[in-house]
Amino acid sequence: MVGLADCNNFFVSCERTLNPALENRPVVVLSNNDGCVVARSNEAKRAGVKMGQPAFQIKERIQSGEIIAISGNHLLYRDISLHIHDIFRRYAPKTLDYSVDEAFLIMEGIPASSLREIGEAIARNCWDEVHIPVTIGFAPSKTLAKIVAESCKKRGRRVGVLQAAESARPVIEKMSISDLWGIGRRLSKRLYAAGIYTIADFADRDLSWIRATLGINGERSWREIHGEDCIELAHVESSMQDSISESRTFPEDVDDYDWIRARVAIYAADCCRKLRAMRGECKTLGVWLETNRFHTDRALSHPQGTVHFGLHTNDTVAVCNAAIRVLDTIFLPDVPFKRAGVWLTDIVPSEAVMPSLFDSQEFLHAKNLRRHLMKTVDRINLSPGAPVIRLASQITQGHPGHNDGYSSSFQAPKK
Repeated sequence: MVGLADCNNFFVSCERTLNPALENRPVVVLSNNDGCVVARSNEAKRAGVKMGQPAFQIKERIQSGEIIAISGNHLLYRDISLHIHDIFRRYAPKTLDYSVDEAFLIMEGIPASSLREIGEAIARNCWDEVHIPVTIGFAPSKTLAKIVAESCKKRGRRVGVLQAAESARPVIEKMSISDLWGIGRRLSKRLYAAGIYTIADFADRDLSWIRATLGINGERSWREIHGEDCIELAHVESSMQDSISESRTFPEDVDDYDWIRARVAIYAADCCRKLRAMRGECKTLGVWLETNRFHTDRALSHPQGTVHFGLHTNDTVAVCNAAIRVLDTIFLPDVPFKRAGVWLTDIVPSEAVMPSLFDSQEFLHAKNLRRHLMKTVDRINLSPGAPVIRLASQITQGHPGHNDGYSSSFQAPKK
């Protein structure tokens, strides 16, 4: 059996952990620069707000207070996501972290009769520890698990268990083919033309027709609906990435070096935290800046630079210092920038990094102490919100319109 654990209205739920007054209110979270809606509460959905809807279309409703709009705080969302996925791993023999708010739970060796109790425990712990509502569907395949989870959401249930693919018939007869994982709007139009309107219609078609019309991916979806777990997520299962990057678009064009330096330090620290989470170390770091491409009155500039470390590392202090040195070589005075980013490459597993024969005992001891320090900082910073422990280079006085939890030099951490 496979489980799909899905956080309900994740970005909105994260905001409600900080502000309980948002409960039972129509809330939307906006994308970078507040351009469009990327998350909606159930109340906002009932109010007719569409996913991806431009913010200017609901501007009057926001100004009147009918709808509450919040700028996205992606550092908060990632911190809460890390905590949520840790809870999933307590209960499942193996997990596949599919997205920031979803994970597949591979329940091999666990009796189907125990799944509902396990699912309830997961949902209860996610609510008690992080105050995030989670819906979990168990089924013989990943696609069916997604269908069960979606059905539970609509019926207001936390956990659903489907032990046989045939039992899904009443549900898939009511679900549009566009709701099938892997189909989407483009393919659904082709299927509408072929007389396939629901997932049940799709399941009833002959496999040879599905294979000829939609290829191997369509065949896998068909087999999954019939209870065969055959969709592989190799890109998700791989814990060691080839590269890691962090970047942001600024709320406005910025030429303040100190402010941009703090952003670069924040991005470098976030990359290091990801690197340590997958037990890796990097050899190369890059930093880039970009001016506003929509300002046609000035030329587009995209300076970037890299640095190679003498030894592989995942030390936040070393990486942040290197990132600032690179920034110093590419920063252009009096040029307003709109974006910045940091990337790490040449990543290898930490256990594959061997000390040199010429490293002194003092050097190895200091490196070991720094490794323990980073682990301790990561544990302390695991709780939701802005990191409690930061480098001084990550902190500046706030910049107009920017809210990422790092903007105050004297911000006391929440207890």
